[in-house]
Amino acid sequence: MLMSEKIFVTKTGSCICGNIKFTVKLDEVPRVFNCHCVDCRKKIGGMITIIELRENAINLNYENLSIYEHGGGSQKSIKKHFCKNCAAPILTYVQKWNKYYLYAGLLDDISILKKAINIFYEDSHFPFMEIEKNNLKT
Repeated sequence: MLMSEKIFVTKTGSCICGNIKFTVKLDEVPRVFNCHCVDCRKKIGGMITIIELRENAINLNYENLSIYEHGGGSQKSIKKHFCKNCAAPILTYVQKWNKYYLYAGLLDDISILKKAINIFYEDSHFPFMEIEKNNLKT
């Protein structure tokens, strides 16, 4: 194997009701973020842990998803994909970065998620949290 070849790990996951089942190819060390932005806080009531996906990394049936689209802080589009039945959030597309993010809690096995970077916490996190870029305490 060449040094520049990426190693991918295939994982499975699903939503609460099971209507959305997927396989996803993640980097051996996935890019994981705890997002504290206002949009995420208002969507689920707190921070979310998301995994940045590479292009065409996820295989799922998009017919079972609904989409809510709105402008983010940059005024660029954010598309939130969620299960039509149980409303579990599945993916978020952020136009500003042209990236899809998978909600990490949907994975059947979360053991690959060893570390996360906190983002958008400076002005938007709960006061009871002590947050640094690579650390989170409650």
